[in-house]
Amino acid sequence: MGIFSRKKKKEENFDDFPAIGGLMVSKMVSEEKKKPLFMYREKRTRPEDSGWRIFSGYESQEYTANPNNTGINNPSTILKIDSSIKELLLKGVGSVFERESEKSNWYEVDDYKLEDDYLTKHRLTENWTLEINNLFERVKEESGDLLYTTGDKSLRIAIWNEEGKKREQICDEHQLQIENRDQSASKTLDTYDFSDHKIKRIGYEIKEQD
Repeated sequence: MGIFSRKKKKEENFDDFPAIGGLMVSKMVSEEKKKPLFMYREKRTRPEDSGWRIFSGYESQEYTANPNNTGINNPSTILKIDSSIKELLLKGVGSVFERESEKSNWYEVDDYKLEDDYLTKHRLTENWTLEINNLFERVKEESGDLLYTTGDKSLRIAIWNEEGKKREQICDEHQLQIENRDQSASKTLDTYDFSDHKIKRIGYEIKEQD
């Protein structure tokens, strides 16, 4: 006589997923447990909002227009319904993904126009402006640096004017910092020099981190 036992599959826990903010999810997904087929990340409306909007693909225009048919959910809640979106949720603002069916692979959509997807001009100083996509969120850091980020792509701007130092000395010091920066945390992928006869502009690129 043989005895057979089947171990119950342990439910995957996503409570340690990065705190990206809440997801606005169709109730066809969150309550009816349909797996999502379409999702996009727009510019967030408040700090606790991730910007992600997730749909089953079966919603009618009338259904979507009714705010009672969507709700705000933690990423862990939706990942337990469909873990296939785990890596997608770390993509930045402006990302749009779709798939044909629950068993199909996700692919990135490049012809879906988001409301905030346009170029805008920011004034940095009295004389300097920066033209950048409006999907980038602007944050002024404690150091005084300006950070523009979509969540997976960021631009940090620092303007140096150190009292008692000449321009050439300041530039040389920062050039050395770039050349000799610690590579253990994040490797330098590329360096840039956009200088002209009036202004010294140097920079470097690293891989975005969580």
